[in-house]
Amino acid sequence: MLKRLFIQNYALIDHLDVNFEQGLNIITGETGAGKSILLGALSLILGSRADTGALLDKTKKCIIEGEFEVEKKVVKSFFINHELDFEKSTIIRREISSEGKSRAFINDTPVTLNQLKELGSLLVDIHSQHETLLLNTTQFQLDVVDAFAQHDEAISAYQQDFSSYQLLKKELEQLLEDEKRGKADQDYFQFQFTELDEANLMPGEQQKAEDELQTLTHAEEIKSDLTLILASVSGKEDNLVNQLSQLSGSLASLAKYNVRLEEAAARIKSVNIELKDITSEIEAIEEEIVYDPARIEIINERLNVIYQLQQKHRAKDIDELLVLKNEIEAKLNNISSLQDKINELTQKSEELNRNLLSRRRKYQLKEMQQFRRLKVKLKNF
Repeated sequence: MLKRLFIQNYALIDHLDVNFEQGLNIITGETGAGKSILLGALSLILGSRADTGALLDKTKKCIIEGEFEVEKKVVKSFFINHELDFEKSTIIRREISSEGKSRAFINDTPVTLNQLKELGSLLVDIHSQHETLLLNTTQFQLDVVDAFAQHDEAISAYQQDFSSYQLLKKELEQLLEDEKRGKADQDYFQFQFTELDEANLMPGEQQKAEDELQTLTHAEEIKSDLTLILASVSGKEDNLVNQLSQLSGSLASLAKYNVRLEEAAARIKSVNIELKDITSEIEAIEEEIVYDPARIEIINERLNVIYQLQQKHRAKDIDELLVLKNEIEAKLNNISSLQDKINELTQKSEELNRNLLSRRRKYQLKEMQQFRRLKVKLKNF
């Protein structure tokens, strides 16, 4: 039922807001009063083509808005099929700009002109004298038979299952599209994963390898300098260890004349002990350092692999490469699991389709039976 019609900047109308009451509403007037203009405005929100020539003020846009009280189940099905928000009080709006651009809305959701026409045909039947267009439509005839047969619950259940079937088909189509794209990328992802996996990257190995290479590359220089340092600390007769021992002894002898010197002697002795420990550690490091060209070559080859992977994947370190490897592996697993999901949804879709076809055949049989009964009643009437 049409409850309200709002018209702005259309034909001869600058602004008009009409409310319609429950039941029969009649608009009368002499020729030229504007009755056809109201129908023309109503036709626009039912999907008729727009014409900028109908604008009263060419500098402003035209707005036609209609509010409908919606109760028919076939109308609810329209909202379900087109994924629109259903409201019992539905508002349809049409806007026509001065440039000729047209926009349509159903409950403030943008829709196409075809969708507007489809909904309009379910809400309003405009016809001339002696014409009964609605009676000729298959849907109207089915609605009459369904109402006579009281099939409301069966139709509602079928519509819900059919809506579920359509959603399932849409999800399946999306999965098939994802699988198609996934298969195109699968070889590329597999190559990248295999390359990263065979590299056998370990967290922290790059820094460790770079430090070792630095040491091996300068092994001779390091050993030479350490030898000189060890000679100065403990190798010569006048080395630091001996000098500190003598200094500590001298201070200890003088401590009998000044008690404060005893503490100084003890501290120098402690420093001498620490220096001996440092010397032992330096000697161990010096012995470990060996110039090894073969080892240098191995490390260089390993670092080259790491550097090439970092440059290829624009990663700053091994940690980023390992994250990338996990991401690629997840993509490969997702591609592999798509087929299982597709098989599952295909099976569900086929089963639901079979159920719908079976229920449809039973429903059609009942429709024929009820239609015959209705014809007999109408004939007797």
